[in-house]
Amino acid sequence: MGKLLPETIGKFVALGGGFQSHLDEKERRYRWPDLWVVPDEAVISDGETIEIPERVEKVKPGSELTAVIGDDLYEADEQEAWEAIKGFTISNDVTASGDWPGWSDPGHGMITGVGYKLLPTFSPILTEYVEKEELSHYEDLDVSVTADGEESVSGTTAQMSFTIPEMISFASNIVKLQENDVVALGDPGNPSILLDQASEVTCSIESIGQLTNPVVRR
Repeated sequence: MGKLLPETIGKFVALGGGFQSHLDEKERRYRWPDLWVVPDEAVISDGETIEIPERVEKVKPGSELTAVIGDDLYEADEQEAWEAIKGFTISNDVTASGDWPGWSDPGHGMITGVGYKLLPTFSPILTEYVEKEELSHYEDLDVSVTADGEESVSGTTAQMSFTIPEMISFASNIVKLQENDVVALGDPGNPSILLDQASEVTCSIESIGQLTNPVVRR
């Protein structure tokens, strides 16, 4: 049986580039992950509705293993970072990838802005988390997404580009982390079904759980 996050979580920190499969999709190579902080209005719970504005298109889902922080953490090394995690949950990195919101420089070899991820309701998170197990437990967990019951994403945490302690340590060297902050660790990418016409999306991670949200156009 999992434990519940507080009704209001702390900071929602997101890391991009956490999976090699996602980097291969974009033909990118990272020395370290991208990092952004998700605004409160983007965060919704399981069962709440993802609202896609009419002005955006090619909306991608992303099932993300998400660490729940249990202790204050700043400028931590990898051991300190791992010890500060109290559990894991799932978040959905909903991303508009069409022409609007637009890339800051369409000719640039890398995407240099994250506004297309920060729209209201675009960061669902499962409010139940499971307590941390040994690090080896997370080395090869199945990660998937279904849209209206059809498989959109299939991957595994064995595809991660960085270890979990590396990513949490990295994040702590940029932002101060506190109890009940969450850190999303990336997704496998390569969705075969987008959310533009979907009515429901489910993100699943082996041994962690399932995150399901209705989807509507507005």
